[in-house]
Amino acid sequence: MSIRVKRLHPLIGAEVTGVNLSEPIKQDTLASLKAAWEEYGVISFPGQLITDEQQVVFSRNFGDLEIFPQADNRSAQIPEIFRITNVAADDQIRPINTSSALYSTLIWVWHTDSSYRPVPSKGAVLNAIEVVKNGGDTLFANMYAAYEQMPSALKNRITGLKARHSFLYSRTLRKLPPLEQPVADTLPPVDHPLVRHHPDGRKSLYVSATYMEQIIGLSKRESQQLIHELMTWATQDRFVYRHRWQPHDVLMWDNRWTIHVVTPFNHGVERRVMHRTTITGSEPVRG
Repeated sequence: MSIRVKRLHPLIGAEVTGVNLSEPIKQDTLASLKAAWEEYGVISFPGQLITDEQQVVFSRNFGDLEIFPQADNRSAQIPEIFRITNVAADDQIRPINTSSALYSTLIWVWHTDSSYRPVPSKGAVLNAIEVVKNGGDTLFANMYAAYEQMPSALKNRITGLKARHSFLYSRTLRKLPPLEQPVADTLPPVDHPLVRHHPDGRKSLYVSATYMEQIIGLSKRESQQLIHELMTWATQDRFVYRHRWQPHDVLMWDNRWTIHVVTPFNHGVERRVMHRTTITGSEPVRG
């Protein structure tokens, strides 16, 4: 069976059918998937019953995989699996006032994954194991289009500017306790340009509100004002595809030119279990 690709939004997102992710992917099919991923930024595969092991095998078709820095968010059996969930290891919903539950609500802030690394991730694969009935949608925004359609005055203001991205800063958004020092020492802040230059010559806006602590050279107030202005511009409906999850959806996205956010849901009541694999980046963010 040949794969079929259906566009989901004028600027970003497509649905792919005719492929079984639990089986080895043939080379011609893999080439088609890579082309769709490159073109649409976000591709969804509905109705995929896959194990964690099969998810890891599929994801490695696109590169090496990252290991998330916090051990309590990783699968105990397969470290490449990052558990994005409000369900604890004992299979019970975490009380919303616990640190682990509060940390998991950071997905409610627009971001691109691992922007706190010197070489951020290339992309990610997310498997929807349990979904909620109300909220919990994931929105994706096209940063190529956001930059291309940006007013010239705003483009000129951000030309040459860099932002400091910090994993430790993200924890302050939920007033979480500091990480243990040995872990914190492995996660120093990094500076990335606000305008990303891609190998094909295109440019995209590079913003990640979860991790952007400061725009270099601006006061804290000026920095926060500009970050707010950029995030407001980049997340307009015209740039955004909304994915309404169904059980056993698998979705992959390109972190280099998309950002995403999850809509809030009743975190202390409804179970939401997602397993993510993160594809290691191959080049730094170049300005």
